[in-house]
Amino acid sequence: MDIKDFFELGSKLVSSTVQAHPIGLRPTGKLDDIGDAYRLLKGEFASIQFPVTFRQEYGTRLCDALDTGYPGLYLISNRMKSALEAAELTGWTTFPIRLLDKQGNDIDGYQGFSVTGRCGPIDVSKSQIIEKRLVPNGPLCIYYKGLHVGLDRWDGRDFFLPKRNYGTIVTTKGATIIKSSRLTNIRLTNLTDIEIGEMTANLIRSKSKMP
Repeated sequence: MDIKDFFELGSKLVSSTVQAHPIGLRPTGKLDDIGDAYRLLKGEFASIQFPVTFRQEYGTRLCDALDTGYPGLYLISNRMKSALEAAELTGWTTFPIRLLDKQGNDIDGYQGFSVTGRCGPIDVSKSQIIEKRLVPNGPLCIYYKGLHVGLDRWDGRDFFLPKRNYGTIVTTKGATIIKSSRLTNIRLTNLTDIEIGEMTANLIRSKSKMP
């Protein structure tokens, strides 16, 4: 298998869609302390008290995937959970939440989404280097096209996270189910089409040097 067989899962970041932020989680600390939000994303629940409370901050439209203010961490609807379960997709689990609107009223039908599958780290050196001019007559900027994740260390699950990264990767099977189920507020980008800027590439390189 090659990166063409995989997709990055994200939200469409539409301002009208509800975004709900967590209440009471420990923030990201220094060095290797990733904070409670990213422990939830990774399915590491040992230090978490459930249910985790999320409160509506922006938007009014309830979709199948809701942003939380933390990239990669989503709340999913019962409809999305049922679609993933029916297709027997692997590499994910859910955690109990309490979702409140701006007035403090409960919104039912959602749970947190955690990714339990894993693969090796991202290797920027395998990406194609391209130059792009972001504005007319502006300077050329370097971008790296193609997100090469460590498939040699992939555990074979449908949803997975690269080592030291919090962007969820999904198999073609998983992407097909998401599309055919018409799940809302989900963006799927083939790994061959992903472009990252030089600053992000440098951050990935620095993480790759961590033990």
